[in-house]
Amino acid sequence: MQYLVTINQSKALAWGLNAQQAMLFAFLYQVPSWADSRQIDGAVWFNIGKGKIIQELPLLTDKPDTAYRLMKQLRDAGLIDMTSTDNKTYMRLTSKAKSWNKAQGSEKNPTPQPGAEGSEKNPTQHGKISEGRKNIREGSEKSPTNQDTKITTPSLSDASAPEASSVFERAAAQADDGEPVADPIDSPRKTAMTFNWEPDQETYWIACYQRGLAPDANVYDALTDFREHFTAQPARTMTHADWTRRFARWVAENAKRQQAQQHTTPTTTGGNAHENRRDRTPKRRLTAQEARARAEGRAPEPGTGQTLDGEYRAHGGGW
Repeated sequence: MQYLVTINQSKALAWGLNAQQAMLFAFLYQVPSWADSRQIDGAVWFNIGKGKIIQELPLLTDKPDTAYRLMKQLRDAGLIDMTSTDNKTYMRLTSKAKSWNKAQGSEKNPTPQPGAEGSEKNPTQHGKISEGRKNIREGSEKSPTNQDTKITTPSLSDASAPEASSVFERAAAQADDGEPVADPIDSPRKTAMTFNWEPDQETYWIACYQRGLAPDANVYDALTDFREHFTAQPARTMTHADWTRRFARWVAENAKRQQAQQHTTPTTTGGNAHENRRDRTPKRRLTAQEARARAEGRAPEPGTGQTLDGEYRAHGGGW
């Protein structure tokens, strides 16, 4: 880990850099002093990957994707050039970036004029620089912020270089969960479902149109069930876009199940229930006299002991 990072605030403000971009550039400004170099198309490039950045600048970020995105922002600002070869990321400083530490003098740090005599704040050195100061300056130029934690990077001629460099190569080729990722590293990351997950609106709308769904339908209950179902499966990971498309499929499947239930379950409420209700009024039973008359093939005698629909008559003499 790099303990100190020197940021030229004047240049950072002039170039429109935010705090994260300025911190990363202050680190990358020193890369040519220690990183492995390589000739690519006649130019010198320096190997620096996202794994090395998050290792040296833990305060900046712990995510490789974020480190790579900040590098691309510095590239767009015209401060660095980037290229990739042999599954490694290389960078070099632009002419604009080389003026990072060439600030104009101020009252506290005046710029010495040619031939000007030294002052109390900026004394002029006469003669040669002492050996002790020369050694200090040489050390600071190579690693100005790592005097106590200097990292020795093996050269290509060192016998142990392949083993040491492979550590950083493996780190640069892995995501946060240790799984290999593609290069470039701005590819989508896979994550598990969480209880506060929200679908991406644009991706969800496209998925709904593809499935014939209304994108503005109320799916709050479906979203709650979706989260609870897949949060219980932490080993299942998808990108944010894939989770959104899976949720759209979840909504479509629920709609199909509801339609199937409506076709198979008869409606038993309201007017339909009255219309479909079966007439359960039992038919009138025959009296004994009517039954004997029917058996003998004659008409029953009128009056005595007959029971008609809706009324009851009893014969005066009874049975």
